[in-house]
Amino acid sequence: MRLPLQVDESLTAAELTKLAKRERDARVRGRIIAIRYLRLGHTVPEASSALGMSERQLRNWVHRYNAEGVAGLRDRPRPGQPPHLAPAQVEKFKERIRKGARLEDQVCVLRGVDVRRILQEEFEAEYSLPGVYFLLHRLEFSSLVPRPKHEQADEKAQAAFKKTSRNASKRSRRNIPTRESRSGSKTKHVSASKEH
Repeated sequence: MRLPLQVDESLTAAELTKLAKRERDARVRGRIIAIRYLRLGHTVPEASSALGMSERQLRNWVHRYNAEGVAGLRDRPRPGQPPHLAPAQVEKFKERIRKGARLEDQVCVLRGVDVRRILQEEFEAEYSLPGVYFLLHRLEFSSLVPRPKHEQADEKAQAAFKKTSRNASKRSRRNIPTRESRSGSKTKHVSASKEH
């Protein structure tokens, strides 16, 4: 059997009522009212049911109130996300990305992982890879890049190939004899051996 929860008695129910009326933070006000409700002699199950909070929550708030007083009923600062790109650094970062990969980046095109490394090393800003892509999108950068070209590619030979391959395919289509079918569409001529 669980022992009844003891509530610190340094403040009376009337004092807690006054504090609750002056409190601007609605969540803290609700916690003060819960403590006051317990100070009036109600049990934890009665208080949690009347005030719409779980018994566990209420017990946690009582322990904090007993240890720290009303200050313990306030929300504590929560650990935030790692530092992101400071507003003052945004333009410098955009300029760095516009200039593209440098020799020391050891890549020809900046990828998400490279941008993430640049943010960490040059701007002391921590981002996840999806966060990098979100940042780039928010700053109106596109993640599309032109198709990479091999350093030994012969552009003249490729252009000549494109010209001759197009012409050859057009000629081959014209050389296929066709005849009219009964439905009105053109069909390929079938060899004599296949007709019988």
